[in-house]
Amino acid sequence: MISGRLSRRGFLGASAAGALALTGCGTGFALQRGDGTGSTEGRLSFTLWAGEAELAAFRTVAERWTATSGIPVAFNVVPFSEALTGVDANLASDRGPDLFRVTYQDIGIYAAGGALLDLTDLLPAGYVDGFGEAFVSAVQSGGRVYGVPHHTDTSLVLYDTEALAGARIPGSLDEAWTWEEFRSVAAGLPTGDAQFAFGVNWQLAGAYRWLNWVDQRGGRLLTDDLDGPAIDSRAGRDALAFTQAFFTDGLVPPTTSTKGSYVDELFTTGTIAMVFAGDFLLPTIDPAFVSAGREYGATFLPADERASADLGGNAVVATAQSVNPEAAADFLAFLADDEQQALFCAQATVLPTRTALLGERLDYAVRPDLMELFVEQATTITPQLSAQVTVPQFNAVNASMVDRLEQAFLAGDDPGEVLAALAEDVAGRLS
Repeated sequence: MISGRLSRRGFLGASAAGALALTGCGTGFALQRGDGTGSTEGRLSFTLWAGEAELAAFRTVAERWTATSGIPVAFNVVPFSEALTGVDANLASDRGPDLFRVTYQDIGIYAAGGALLDLTDLLPAGYVDGFGEAFVSAVQSGGRVYGVPHHTDTSLVLYDTEALAGARIPGSLDEAWTWEEFRSVAAGLPTGDAQFAFGVNWQLAGAYRWLNWVDQRGGRLLTDDLDGPAIDSRAGRDALAFTQAFFTDGLVPPTTSTKGSYVDELFTTGTIAMVFAGDFLLPTIDPAFVSAGREYGATFLPADERASADLGGNAVVATAQSVNPEAAADFLAFLADDEQQALFCAQATVLPTRTALLGERLDYAVRPDLMELFVEQATTITPQLSAQVTVPQFNAVNASMVDRLEQAFLAGDDPGEVLAALAEDVAGRLS
């Protein structure tokens, strides 16, 4: 079902930068298995990973839909690390599920391989117009719609309140730190053998988050037509030189490079005073600070020529093998409508993709004050950047970015040489 040339595993090889680690959403939670597997007439099978709060929300929405449609939804809940490999195996043996959960960065390869149900004419007229432009871009391929943008997540800068006492804390996107101001704030924090100013969440397969800095500088990873590399540019070199200095100047732990450890644990233990972190980490971070009697706040990502944020979160798609295509499309439309998305986001501590919810105060279970800032930051996820990180070849491109950024961050290689090599890598991945 997924062609050999576009094979996800063929892209990834032995790299740790696999498709299944592209976003931290859902990791670190207790998981359970369900009973849904392949598509069967009269019910919908749904393969997904889910934390406890997410699964409860999914089940509530499914129960509501079944009450009106009469069609049950069978959940096959698997660990995050096994979700898409299991889907691949089932698709290859013509036993694909009706529905599955997928990162935005993976949709392109499945759509290009013919594995997904084309929803363009199956969703209600005008339905996709209710989502932000960046999220519509993420679920489209060749102008056709292959999924619903179920939710998103993005990063803010969380900070230890005591450590940043006296610093200017931006209260709106318009007041965000400039690159230079952010560096000045970080450089003024005490550092030592076991103390660092901050950490960035681009570790492991999250190298795509480095593109925020490139986009903030006005640069691109790919050309406008998405057919070639554009990273070897002034903006790319500026962004790499700026972020390389985080490591060469000792502002971040060396273990937090693109192949390093997760940074949120260093924040909760006090090793770093600031952390770039996603909203989905608040249920872990908040109790750690409360139990330690410490306080933390959040502010917006630094901005340069423009503000920009990383595209996180997940879509839900239907497979071309579904024997219930109309029911699958109907469920997807219900799953991501205003009411159901509001319920899911509030319970799971993630962000909405529907524009009607952006001005709403959702009943978030953890730090609703900070979640409002995350929602505001998510408005800076641009459709241009979204399109670049959802091309079918992106997992392979991301693997190359991981390796090349390591050369700059830890080996101290010249940014120009690193980006020239990365551009060659990208050209080869896209060919």
